[in-house]
Amino acid sequence: MEFTIQAVFSRSATLELCTDTRYNAPEGVRVLLDGVPVDFGARNVFSLHGLEPGMCYTVAVEQGGVRTERRFVTGTETALLDVRRFGAAGDGETDDTAKLQAAILACPAGGTVALPQGDYRCGPLFLKSNTALWLQKGARILGRTERAAYPVLPGMLPAADGEYNLGTWEGNPLDCFAALLTGIGVENVDIYGEGTVDGDAQNGDWWEDVKRRRGAWRPFLMFFNRCANIRVQGITLTNSYSWTLHPYYSRAVQIADVYIHNDAHSPNTDGIDPESCEDVEIVGCRISVGDDCIAIKSGKLYMARFHCAPTRRVTVRNCRMERGHGSIVIGSETSGGVYGVTVARCLFCATDRGLRIKTRRGRGALAVLEDIRLENIGMENVLMPFTLNMF
Repeated sequence: MEFTIQAVFSRSATLELCTDTRYNAPEGVRVLLDGVPVDFGARNVFSLHGLEPGMCYTVAVEQGGVRTERRFVTGTETALLDVRRFGAAGDGETDDTAKLQAAILACPAGGTVALPQGDYRCGPLFLKSNTALWLQKGARILGRTERAAYPVLPGMLPAADGEYNLGTWEGNPLDCFAALLTGIGVENVDIYGEGTVDGDAQNGDWWEDVKRRRGAWRPFLMFFNRCANIRVQGITLTNSYSWTLHPYYSRAVQIADVYIHNDAHSPNTDGIDPESCEDVEIVGCRISVGDDCIAIKSGKLYMARFHCAPTRRVTVRNCRMERGHGSIVIGSETSGGVYGVTVARCLFCATDRGLRIKTRRGRGALAVLEDIRLENIGMENVLMPFTLNMF
């Protein structure tokens, strides 16, 4: 069976089988790494973990007596920084925010910050360009529950060219709390591994009285504002405060083999929300959330008028969307337009809607949606395959 090497990191790699099956691999497939069989979860997209930097590996896929081999070389690594060497306790109770942030800031270009097994209780962490965050198996970044631990990202600030946008909420430039993992203007950042990023929102007040702003609007679990070349692979994202993974005015974002799970009754906990982004690839993800699984956006009218950035070239492939309000949603924040969305070989399971396109009065003349394609989609117990809401 043919396959592609989707992404290579310094200590892992993601593969994708070339097949017409949706999300799950066809029967009778074996995967071997340097001749040793590996458990790949019988899925079309899977990751190989536990690799070493700068090493050559041979992976083989067998089916029906036919064997296909590929070689790949893992990325190099200038340094490996273990957060425990910086004093992180990882006991789930001690506040490890300063220790984890110190490790990130101290990491040299091309280096990796490693989180070994443990629960690292912390507030928001700010990412650094040209570095990697490696969450090892059993490692969990666990969000603090009190709002005072979360810095506010101002919606707009004065700048030399007029204004500078940091915070956002539902398509407008508004103050919001920083995400547990926040990237502002960073590039070449990898977040990968077998660990978990857990907002622990159910143990705070984040899901209470959600239509009222208290100090600022709720944080996202992961937020990338005006970033480039961002890769998220392998990890689990859970218990988000609001939207889970939110790329914003960013480009070249790859999300592969990620599991996103939020409680079915958690409010506004979308899975992945690319907004005013270009070249976004979402591959091999499983998403089960309290709102839309994937929602593609381009802002409300103010941002379209003064900072217009359409969303262009979004690919979703070999994903499983479960239980959300919509599997694939375009909008409703579409004032900048959305162009070129392809969704292929995906399973929609027990969501309220398959594809939902939603907009409303006041989105403006640039709110054009063009070239939206769904190919080879399976829907099981989906209440409405296609919905168009104009206001």
